[in-house]
Amino acid sequence: MATIDQIHLSTSLTPAELWRELPCQAQAWMQGLQLPARDAVFLLPFAELLPLARQAFAEQGGWQPRIETVQTLAGSLGPAPDPAAGAPSGDLAIDRLLAAGLLGSVAGVNEWRRRDPAAFDQAVDDVVQATHALLRGACAQAPQDRAAWWTQARVALEATIGPGAVSQSLTGALARLALEWAALGGDVATDRLFDLRPSAWLLLSAGGDDALAGALLHDAAQRGTPVLVLAADAAPQALFQELPPQAPRLWRAIDAETEALAAATAVIQALQQGLAPVALVAEDRLRVRRVRALLERAGVVIADESGWTLSTTRAAAHVMALLRAAHPAANADAHLDGLKAEAGPDEAGWIDVLEAHWRRGGAPDARHMRLLRALERWEICQARWRAFAVPRRQSLAAWLQALRQLLIEGPSAQRWSSDAAARAVWQALRLDSASARSDVDATLMGFDEFTAWVDAALAAGSYIPAIDRDAAQVLITPLARAMLRPFGAVVLPGADERTLGPPPPAPALLGEALLRAIGMPDREARARRAVLGFAQLLRHPQLLLVRRLADGDEHLGPSPWVARLQLARHAQGLSPLPEIDAPLAQQCLQAAPVYPPKPSAAGALPNAVSASAVEALRTCPYRFYARSVLRLTEVEELALDPGKRDFGSLLHAVLQRFHDERTAGRPPAEEHQRLLALADEVAAESQLDGPAMLPFRAGMPAFAQRYLQWLAQRDAQGWRYAAGELDKTCLPDILQGLQLRGRIDRLDRHDSGELQVIDYKTGSLRSLQAKVKQPLEDTQLAFYAAQMLCDEELPPALSAGYVALDEREAITDVPHPDVVSSAQALLAGLADEWARLGQGTPLLALGEGMACEFCEARGLCRRDHWSNRPDDDPA
Repeated sequence: MATIDQIHLSTSLTPAELWRELPCQAQAWMQGLQLPARDAVFLLPFAELLPLARQAFAEQGGWQPRIETVQTLAGSLGPAPDPAAGAPSGDLAIDRLLAAGLLGSVAGVNEWRRRDPAAFDQAVDDVVQATHALLRGACAQAPQDRAAWWTQARVALEATIGPGAVSQSLTGALARLALEWAALGGDVATDRLFDLRPSAWLLLSAGGDDALAGALLHDAAQRGTPVLVLAADAAPQALFQELPPQAPRLWRAIDAETEALAAATAVIQALQQGLAPVALVAEDRLRVRRVRALLERAGVVIADESGWTLSTTRAAAHVMALLRAAHPAANADAHLDGLKAEAGPDEAGWIDVLEAHWRRGGAPDARHMRLLRALERWEICQARWRAFAVPRRQSLAAWLQALRQLLIEGPSAQRWSSDAAARAVWQALRLDSASARSDVDATLMGFDEFTAWVDAALAAGSYIPAIDRDAAQVLITPLARAMLRPFGAVVLPGADERTLGPPPPAPALLGEALLRAIGMPDREARARRAVLGFAQLLRHPQLLLVRRLADGDEHLGPSPWVARLQLARHAQGLSPLPEIDAPLAQQCLQAAPVYPPKPSAAGALPNAVSASAVEALRTCPYRFYARSVLRLTEVEELALDPGKRDFGSLLHAVLQRFHDERTAGRPPAEEHQRLLALADEVAAESQLDGPAMLPFRAGMPAFAQRYLQWLAQRDAQGWRYAAGELDKTCLPDILQGLQLRGRIDRLDRHDSGELQVIDYKTGSLRSLQAKVKQPLEDTQLAFYAAQMLCDEELPPALSAGYVALDEREAITDVPHPDVVSSAQALLAGLADEWARLGQGTPLLALGEGMACEFCEARGLCRRDHWSNRPDDDPA
């Protein structure tokens, strides 16, 4: 039995000095024991160090050992063995399916799943995470010791669970399930390493112990194989005591944006000093994403070793868009997303035509032939999607085959062979072949379950693009992969207490006591490993740590690791590292107050206005300017659930049809049934359905009863329905060429000949009564009356009023007290205002209170940024 020799590599060495020292120490040890270097194996912590080590040994000359990591060495010995049926695969997406099946086989769990699907999904995630952690712990054992380790794990689990509440019992049951499921795992690829018989094993230990490498070397030493550990880490009790001569710099920034700007500035300064390549340490992907955007804007060549979550790639978005579009209940927005996702380079034109047609509510299009062609192309795509979603429930293998066909038959099929990210998506979803596991392929699932599985598989996968490290000026890498690499400079944003310091969490089902009992990293061990990685970063002579002082309203202190470094310096009599404000370039700008806009519309006024346009002009001329002069409109989402406006439109259409076909003498019960039937017809024609329509359908019978009671009173008073949804255009002489265009909800005629303009309202009765309390302030009824005044066959009397349809007790009339006078005043005021606008009078942003609260032009007039304008300011 041989001992494990150890050589300590000083933590004051820079990475470049360490790589000059390391082969000398290794070769001297092998020569001292007269070991053939060519038959030895040298293990490194991670793959990015392989070219550095090989180059260092090559520069030393002579035979060099085989230089590998544990994983690359195992991979060179052959593929990993296939897991047995029912055993975990180590793949998150596959194992979620298997774990859901295991949980579903337990009595009573399916009822729980139906009652609380979110809790069930969380339990599946917890089981999978715990299982994978236990598999990693088992793989770190020598093959002959693994059975005893599983026994020890079972005993430790029972000891740590103990009696407890129901929630603890559930946690314990899930933990037992995870352990027994993980124990089904058989041989692993790294087991073959224990059969190797090199002349010696050498290990570079940095950033904490590697459990598998430790077990491998311990097993080799027991067989008498010489073993050397070159320890680059300091002892935990001596951490930060052996400090490099060049201390890191500390910058602080006010907020997130300033922090990103400071990091980008530091990188560019390092490049200007010839310190390429620069490492940008990605402890927080969101922060580094902003820094990267700033660097790319400056033309810096960047390579990213940390990669992206697969679900954020364009190819993954393509897949999910098609699945949402193919859903049987997909709406127009989902269909548009699906069309745009798979559109070829010449496809955008007809999709734009189709989108414009849908957003206009299906109104006729002037480009009729283009629309017809677009609708034909849309029908072809829809037929493909319908064919994909036809089976209500089928196996995973069948779903994957159908998805493959859907993708390769689309207009953008070439993407799946030409785009590296698309190939990664293809591989993650196993679209070339099934998973080669019958227990997985045969899993039955519905459309929604398959979509959720695809989404989870893409979220669990990662994509690292091919990078050219030699050409890159900046290399984005996680902290654990930045160790011992001789970068020109290292910049680490996010050096605050919340980002840099907290250890990674353990799986929820595995308590710290259990982890400690079975030799897996507990919180203390995880924290120690994390801080060792940071300590290795201190080797770099050009290291900059940047942090923000606050995140929103939350104050942030420095990282606890930086605090430990400061304490170590104090213990050695060194001055503390100064933390300075990030030295950012500053530019003095002259204050430019934002004043209320004063646009002029002379020569650009429309030749026709509606009631809503006149209302906008009276409320806030700038709103009128935005809507009617600039003709700006908000594009509403097609997928919005029907709301109050949609219900109002439905009622308008239902009442118009009802009155257009209504005949005298029909029994009230028959009229009630007819009104309900028309409501169903109109809703179906409008393609409005689903849960959001339940309030409309549920309230319709009571509404019909109230409406027919109101209508009977109108009939008794002598009023008769004359017309509904009446489009009217007129050209009053006083307006000198300005047309009034509007649609009158309803026009009734009295037996005496009087006409009455009626406007249906689904709003508050109180607001309607307040509207007509000051007659000259009401625009809508006055506008419609003004249109009627243009009619040469004006009846002897004209009145107007609102009808409040939403009142629960009874439908209520809200009559206008003198609509003719209001209409005449409206015309006179509009004529005067129009003349002044034509002469260049500015359209001021005068809205106040509720007029501004929900105004779509608020961002355009920039009301929230106005400065107080002095009275004599000519602007």
